Amino acid sequence: MHITVSPLRDLHALEVHALYKLRVDIFVHEQQCPYAEIDTTDALDTTQHILAWDDNGDLLGCARVFSGDHGTHIGRFAVIPQARKTGTAHEILTRAIELGGNYLEAQSPLVGYYARYGFTPCGAEFLDESIPHTPMRR
Repeated sequence: MHITVSPLRDLHALEVHALYKLRVDIFVHEQQCPYAEIDTTDALDTTQHILAWDDNGDLLGCARVFSGDHGTHIGRFAVIPQARKTGTAHEILTRAIELGGNYLEAQSPLVGYYARYGFTPCGAEFLDESIPHTPMRR
């Protein structure tokens, strides 16, 4: 596995396709959240996309890091089912933290996972697309 980090403009067309396909597969289909997955934050020059690739060039997971109202946000963090519990998520999240990521909105059942990386709840739970989320800061 290897990790790449770049703004969207530096990704090749097939890399962008792989990124959006992975996010739609996980967020829209697996989690059944039919919302517009592509947004303007993706294309900002300051947004860094973290992509984890296997040795065959297949995308295993992703996240993005960008400046926001609460600090440097980590968002759209996703790993394909086959790559979960393999260290892929750890590598992606570690890289996001190295890039300055200090704020995220965790799906509430995953608060304990993010706590292992030094994140603590910093606000009230809220619903995002009918899924409970908890704001967390590091």
